Amino acid sequence: MKMGVAKAWRFSFISPNLAVLHPQNPHNATATVKPLVCYRSPNPSPSSSSASSWSLVCGLMLFGLGLISLITGHVASHLEWYSHRLGKPSIYSKLDFGRRTAPIDIWKSKYSNHFYGCSERGPRFTPATRQRFSNGYLLIATSGGLNQQRTGITDAVVVARILNATLVVPELDHHSFWKDDSDFVDIFDVNWFISSLAKDVTIVKRVPEKVMRSMEKPPYTMRVPRKSAPDYYLDQVLPILLRRRFFEKLQLTPGGLQVVQLTKFDYRLSNDLEEELQKLRCRVNYHALRFTKPIQELGHKLVKRMRKMAGRFIAVHLRFEPDMLAFSGCYYGGGDKERYELGEIRKRWETLPELSPDGERKRGKCPLTPHEVGLMLRALGYTNDTFLYVASGEIYGGKKLYVL
Repeated sequence: MKMGVAKAWRFSFISPNLAVLHPQNPHNATATVKPLVCYRSPNPSPSSSSASSWSLVCGLMLFGLGLISLITGHVASHLEWYSHRLGKPSIYSKLDFGRRTAPIDIWKSKYSNHFYGCSERGPRFTPATRQRFSNGYLLIATSGGLNQQRTGITDAVVVARILNATLVVPELDHHSFWKDDSDFVDIFDVNWFISSLAKDVTIVKRVPEKVMRSMEKPPYTMRVPRKSAPDYYLDQVLPILLRRRFFEKLQLTPGGLQVVQLTKFDYRLSNDLEEELQKLRCRVNYHALRFTKPIQELGHKLVKRMRKMAGRFIAVHLRFEPDMLAFSGCYYGGGDKERYELGEIRKRWETLPELSPDGERKRGKCPLTPHEVGLMLRALGYTNDTFLYVASGEIYGGKKLYVL
């Protein structure tokens, strides 16, 4: 392709000169364009020897131009070859796909001084309020699969910090998608969860018995909108917690208002938070939520076995499931059948706005199809000998879309 471009450029460069030397239709020349010196008059004149010398000069000039064009065309057509031979090798040529066994620790690399921990507590981040001085107890009922529940737990800690409330260890959802009877203490190290966040938020395993006995009715229950900003919690949830103080001053029974339960708590906090709250999110998700020892031991055993089976492996969570696709508002080429099926599922969420499938795809909001995931993995250097472990629910479209 590059040689063809070079030749085309070379020919287009020479052809105007040839047209001047041998005009096919001299009558087309305009009056403002003078004949060049290399144009030979058809009428002989006494100065024919001078014209011959000028013709020789023009010929030498054309020869020189053609030689230059030939050389530059050769260089242009082999530019990539010269760049590989004379230049530094690209970063991709240094990647040793499939043969790297030693783990990479970016914190110990020569570039580590350019990185910093995103979860470190800032010097102005005030300590957590003690339980007896907090604004009340916050109960959280998570929702969705285990990944969504983990996100809900992370956001619950941040919301408790915003409300200056005491967080009760969240309850896991056993009915929506994750059909498992395990509780928080069965999955995560609850003691580590409480102690590692002690400087950020006060967390207890349960509401104290004294408070429970004083409650005449169950805790006040409410559901907040998705992606709610901190101001929403301060304006809508905090006043309910603060009523406790009003009842205490009047020496009246609080009636359960010192405890608030937030239900279906998945993605109920905005991503647009101040820096210290974002750091708290990191501390919860990457440090405080640690699996129990039996789960860690089982995980290490599985990884050890997988490494014996193959040098390289990867686990992929496709998320190409009917409810996920319906919630995204995207279209995947399934025609009227797909539009109807996903439309019916989408009716489950009454507050979802109308979305443009083309607009969502242009914004990069549509989940990747299994085929697109396969293309991405191949582009990242994963070959056919890579062991692929798929974590997913029901794949929408069946096996015809299950192509990696």
